[in-house]
Amino acid sequence: MEKFDRFIGLKIDGRYELTELIGVGGMADVYKGRDIMENRTVAVKILKSEFSENEEFVRRFRNESKAIAVLSHPNIVKIYDVGYENSMQYIVMEYIDGITLKEYIEQQGMLKWRDCVHFTIQILRALQLAHDRGIVHRDIKPQNVMLLSDGSIKVMDFGIARFSREVEQNASEKTMGSVHYVSPEQAAGERTDERSDIYSVGVMMYEMLTGRKPFNGDTPVSVALKHMHDKPVPPTKIISSIYPGLEEIILHAMEKDPAKRYQSASGMIRDIEAFKQDQSITFGYSEMTEGGSRQQEGGNAAKEKLAAAISALKPKPREEKPEKPKREPKRQPVREEVYYEEDDDDDDYVEVRHNYALPILAGVTVTVIIVATMFVANVILGAFKTTASSDNDYELPNLLGMNFYDARAKYPDIQLVATEEYNNEYEAGEIIYQEKAAGRIVKIGDAIKVTVSKGVRMVTIPGLKNYHISSATVALEQQNLNFITVQMDSDDVAADFVIGTDPAEGTEVEEGTTVRLFVSLGPTTEDTVVPLVVGKDVVTARNEITDAYLEYKIQYQASDEERDTVISQNIEGGSSVPRDTVITIFVSDGSGEVEELPEPNPNVPDFYDPFDPFGQGYPGNPNEPDNTDPFEGEDENQLKKLTLLIDIPSSATNTYYVTLCMTGTTSNPIIPQFTIKASEWAGRSYPVEIEGTGTMQIDAIARCNALQIRFATYTLNFDDGTFDTDDYSTSAFRSLDTFSLF
Repeated sequence: MEKFDRFIGLKIDGRYELTELIGVGGMADVYKGRDIMENRTVAVKILKSEFSENEEFVRRFRNESKAIAVLSHPNIVKIYDVGYENSMQYIVMEYIDGITLKEYIEQQGMLKWRDCVHFTIQILRALQLAHDRGIVHRDIKPQNVMLLSDGSIKVMDFGIARFSREVEQNASEKTMGSVHYVSPEQAAGERTDERSDIYSVGVMMYEMLTGRKPFNGDTPVSVALKHMHDKPVPPTKIISSIYPGLEEIILHAMEKDPAKRYQSASGMIRDIEAFKQDQSITFGYSEMTEGGSRQQEGGNAAKEKLAAAISALKPKPREEKPEKPKREPKRQPVREEVYYEEDDDDDDYVEVRHNYALPILAGVTVTVIIVATMFVANVILGAFKTTASSDNDYELPNLLGMNFYDARAKYPDIQLVATEEYNNEYEAGEIIYQEKAAGRIVKIGDAIKVTVSKGVRMVTIPGLKNYHISSATVALEQQNLNFITVQMDSDDVAADFVIGTDPAEGTEVEEGTTVRLFVSLGPTTEDTVVPLVVGKDVVTARNEITDAYLEYKIQYQASDEERDTVISQNIEGGSSVPRDTVITIFVSDGSGEVEELPEPNPNVPDFYDPFDPFGQGYPGNPNEPDNTDPFEGEDENQLKKLTLLIDIPSSATNTYYVTLCMTGTTSNPIIPQFTIKASEWAGRSYPVEIEGTGTMQIDAIARCNALQIRFATYTLNFDDGTFDTDDYSTSAFRSLDTFSLF
């Protein structure tokens, strides 16, 4: 059975409602919650109750809030609030929906070098800001780095961070950190600075590229000793494909002597950026390393130093001595305390300290626990009293969902003190929260705090036409409105500026409503399709031609068709022509007589070909102004035919104008634009015959109204008459169909 968590459902400070436990650490637990006032998801870190009276842990906990509060960086988790309520220390932070870098490394085994440097640069940028503010993280490890789905990084858990400009550590200050990533000076209990974080980053890079940590051991102390005196196995000895320059960066960051490491995060970033530009680069750091004997000597000295510190802390065996008169015991000297955290738990540590005072401390602790238990039990019993003990006692009713004024009238013996907030679940005026639960015993006349719903917050769609998209989205976010952008051609509005919204400006909607933001792609430079207007009345024909971005010219002629009916047009419907082309329509005068065709209009070519509507000429066209053949020098017999099959989704509902053009262009069609009607071809394959030689890669673009989308890329092989389909997207047709509704 799942253990009951007393914090789930708790509303801290009347604002942060805890909904789910998402992380457990040695020092604090992390809950997912909702910020009612800001209507956003947050993470709330709560210091465990057993540590709330421990000055050291409270100091660490407050250090974290103090550290993050002065930092504002896209690669550092944001802190929103810090508070203390009912003996509970808490920090309200940005909620990160992702996984830790540790989990990602375990999933992948080992990372590609590009991913490694991508993550490392973001971590170093976060640390650079912290170091510039005088803050040393001191616990950099993959467990404290969050990876979002877009590949961005968030550094978190500044729980043992220290301001480097504070007073230096004294002899009794604890040394903390995850042992597998701890720097040598941190392991030895010496002063740490920014270069300690750089060492830890080097260890992380080592693990990312090799899939293993540089040092392992049976105990945390043994691992710490290796950090202090052992050389790591060069990464290229484990994975031979690692570039020498990248190996130099890692080993330079992991130098035992801080003076020999990178002196700043920005210096390490410069080398990584240089390596990204040229993977053959080397930095010569390996040539600057001192001889192994000197390093070994330094390592042995460090080892001896730590061993001496540990042995000094061990209690010495007592010797049997004759009884002597009692006297005051000598004061024991203060010993240095050294802590090492295990890698898999942020706050578990091995503690070495002398234990002469343990019996006394145990006795005091038991006494304090007994007294505290009696006190807490008394408080709890009083707080949750459910049985009236006097005529002045009153059992509190359930007020949730009641109208505030109805509740006040129905229960005059209690004094309701109300605050208001917007709420999507309760009607305006209804009580959504009461300070004390129903069934509790209160005194008649006691003031009971309640929260009353103001109902759903209504906002007005702002006027955004001709706003740049960046300004428009900010305006919508300020109104707590969601949005989706729909791009479309516009001859009137410049590219990246807003054409309009749906719902329209001035409309009052609920907070959180999704608004469609129509954004201009600018004037189109592509051809348009001539509508078929034969048989329609002249007014309808004129409007359809205008809607297709074409000009029109009307010529009446004798006909037995009904007056004002279009009987022919000079360019066939469905043809693709440049915008603003003049379309001549011949309209019946209703006289009943059929006249001979008028003299040829100079604007209308005598010879009409749907592939050459303007008489510009093509091979074999009698209107060709000269006999120059653009394909002269090519063997037309080598052209081969291929039938391309274009799949139309069964869910398609519209008529689409399709253009096939060379990949990467939209103005170089290989054949004239054609029309596919979903009513005829939905769920089937539309055949298109194409001529060519060799292989060719083309894009297929569909247009409906003013919106056009590339829906597929095809590789054509004319030698064997086959084709391959790449990047085919049925969602393109759904987008076109959806857009046509507005």
